Amino acid sequence: MTTHPLAERPARGLPRRMLLVVLAAAMVAGGSYVVHSWSPSQRPSGAQSDVGAPNGPRLDGVSGEGAPGGLLPPAQRVAFWEGRVASSTTPSYLDLIYLADAYLDRSRATGDLDDLKRADVALHRASPITADPKAVLVRQALVAFSLHEWQRSLDIANGVLADDPANLAALGVSGDALLETGDVAGARDRYHTLEGLVASPAVWSRLGRLAFLTGDLAGGTRLVERAVSGAVDEGYPDAIAFYRFQLGELLRQRGDANGAAASYAAALAALPDYVPATVGLARAREAQGRRADAIALLERAVARLPQPETVAALGDLYALDGDTARAEREYALVDRIAAVAAATGSVYDRQLTLFAADHDRDVAAAVTRARAELAVRPDVYGYDALAWALFKDGQLDLAAKAATQAQSLGTPDPRIAYHAGMIAAAQGRSDDARRLLEAAVAGSTMLPPAQVPVAMAALAQLDADAAR
Repeated sequence: MTTHPLAERPARGLPRRMLLVVLAAAMVAGGSYVVHSWSPSQRPSGAQSDVGAPNGPRLDGVSGEGAPGGLLPPAQRVAFWEGRVASSTTPSYLDLIYLADAYLDRSRATGDLDDLKRADVALHRASPITADPKAVLVRQALVAFSLHEWQRSLDIANGVLADDPANLAALGVSGDALLETGDVAGARDRYHTLEGLVASPAVWSRLGRLAFLTGDLAGGTRLVERAVSGAVDEGYPDAIAFYRFQLGELLRQRGDANGAAASYAAALAALPDYVPATVGLARAREAQGRRADAIALLERAVARLPQPETVAALGDLYALDGDTARAEREYALVDRIAAVAAATGSVYDRQLTLFAADHDRDVAAAVTRARAELAVRPDVYGYDALAWALFKDGQLDLAAKAATQAQSLGTPDPRIAYHAGMIAAAQGRSDDARRLLEAAVAGSTMLPPAQVPVAMAALAQLDADAAR
């Protein structure tokens, strides 16, 4: 009788060398403006549980250290573990944890928030029966992080670290939560502690993100290239997809549309349903002048996951292509998402703020939303979103102050430069405006497509004024 590869579970508990890492929402689907994203589980080279180091089977039949079925597509892992849990009147804590992992894997591939809630339910069921409480807790911290419950995520992870200071997963998720809430020094400390304990793509990815945020695009790119190489050696498709996507985002930051497109395509070759890479490839195709391809890719992404940023990008391409009716339908969908978010709260708040400011739609509400988010997530991108909303609301002095905060780390993001440059131009600070807008235009592959001609026109106007 043939045994399903996932059924060959380790008898002693969760793998000893499993690093569950959460890379904060910085590099996925348009940078730090996205909902959530994590790097995949680094099963071969991390560490999590204290209950042994059994081997789990690989899809190709070769035994490999790590969680069972690590090479199976996320949807297949979900189907298997759902069936296994449903078939048992008293599922084991391991079954429930693996089910939660499968939901998390599928969510990071598709962006589906409902899978996060399903993971939380599975972990809640595992909690009272687990022989490994820390394994449950770090996953609960991961879910909280992904739902933008920053303080809850940090509290859970710090609780684990109080008992186990070398817990790799808790170090990772707490560092990510610190970074997303603007505590760069705290995040750096956690990441360097992590680096001293284990070398893996998950650590290099984090350090690459940190390097980029603090002004070192070249160094960040080298670190993420190292993460890609390590992930390819390990062979897990979801890990390969994530790190290739992250590399694509960094290449797009420096204006390399061709390199970014190749990296996104490689991510999709590893994980065909990976929505962030689909969106990234669409943005690269638009930068390459292949709008029809970009529209087709965004239509596919929106059909799978209608996030506000992706829907707005599709609307922008319709508008740039002359189809204003279809563009307005997409924009109206974003407005409906915003209306629901205003009543219930949303992990999409930053995306909605930027959409409103980009398209001059209820910018007063966008300012209110940006201030509320900044109160709990005061990172440079939060200040950038507030600066842009304030600018569109005509509050130039306050916009300039927020833009200064957005530039405080030297983050070389053309979107930050674009917003700050437009504010500087409106204030008559021509030298600052030209420097910033030149950086924005040089990296226009990162700008929302409808904003590229605006940035170019503003720069041309500065040049014309200087020539008079």
